[in-house]
Amino acid sequence: MITATDLLEGPRGRRFILELLRAGTGRSGAADRLGSMLFWADVHLTRTQGRDVGLWGLTLDDSGTVTTTAADTEPMPDLTAVATALDAVEPEVPTPDHAVEALEQTADSSLWWQERDATDDLLARPELIAPLRRLAVRAAASPVVQRLGEPAPAQWAVTFDRDDAGHPAPPMPEALAEWAGRVRADQVEGTDGPSSGEWWTTPPWPAPQTSPAPFADHGPLALWAVEDAFGWQRAEVTEARAGRPTRAMVVDSPEDWADLCRRFPLDVGSTTRRWDWGAATGREGAWVMPDWSRAASEIDVVELTVRGWFRCSGLVVPVDDDRASVVAGWTPGSRYWLTEPGPACDRSSSWSRDQNHGSWSRTTG
Repeated sequence: MITATDLLEGPRGRRFILELLRAGTGRSGAADRLGSMLFWADVHLTRTQGRDVGLWGLTLDDSGTVTTTAADTEPMPDLTAVATALDAVEPEVPTPDHAVEALEQTADSSLWWQERDATDDLLARPELIAPLRRLAVRAAASPVVQRLGEPAPAQWAVTFDRDDAGHPAPPMPEALAEWAGRVRADQVEGTDGPSSGEWWTTPPWPAPQTSPAPFADHGPLALWAVEDAFGWQRAEVTEARAGRPTRAMVVDSPEDWADLCRRFPLDVGSTTRRWDWGAATGREGAWVMPDWSRAASEIDVVELTVRGWFRCSGLVVPVDDDRASVVAGWTPGSRYWLTEPGPACDRSSSWSRDQNHGSWSRTTG
């Protein structure tokens, strides 16, 4: 069950509240005022972080020539006024289309390798707690939102057109051991200064990933609720069955992720994750993530629930007095298989969409 508290706990849950409001609100004076305030707040907070935001407009002179000029900048909105604007917008009752759009936008704004998202920063401000709580209560009362967190009767594997189907997968124990060895070598070597590299904390390839399809017509979550998506437009979707008893670890809260890191710690505080996660969260210090090669000795499947993703993704998760971790790069509701054999494949179908965003549609199968 997804509660209002779950949605308010972490940056992804709060962003989902806002994106659900955007998806379920038509054009109105109240919506336009809120949109303008959010835009200018994003501009000013981004600049406060030290990043430039170029604003340009088009002008037409007497000869009919169009030129590009720097646009005027409005002042930073008063946060009390932003809160009032949030309260003034009445969203529609959420539909599956609203939930899909909101979850995709929330995942797409999960950028755990660069400076914190300005809108995420805005939604964490104390002045916005009251209106966000009202919206969170309404969202949590929706059967559509609750369906995102319900136990899944089926799981699906997604293969995008970018995937190299011809590349042979090594045995899972070998692949996990090689990955862990490479991370340890990076930790020993360290980095000379700020740089970016691997920032995700998902199990490495070729660990199979599956996800549920809470809204069958839209396909599984791994089609569209993807952090750091690459604008894929074609995919194969295959029904996946466990086929055998499994030892599962379910991550439903920050405490679950911290426990996973304590049981199977892999220090990464001297790798490039130090800089990526530091920029994304504002934290400086030691970092750790799960060592999936060691976890495989006790766990067959690790699952991050949708509720767990709302509560964890992009949040600094304390592990002990010195170290912390981040849930990064995960699709909500995903399961990763750490041992062989993985899930048994069943019937498959082809899916596509015309643009980088928007609904996926089944084309064959």
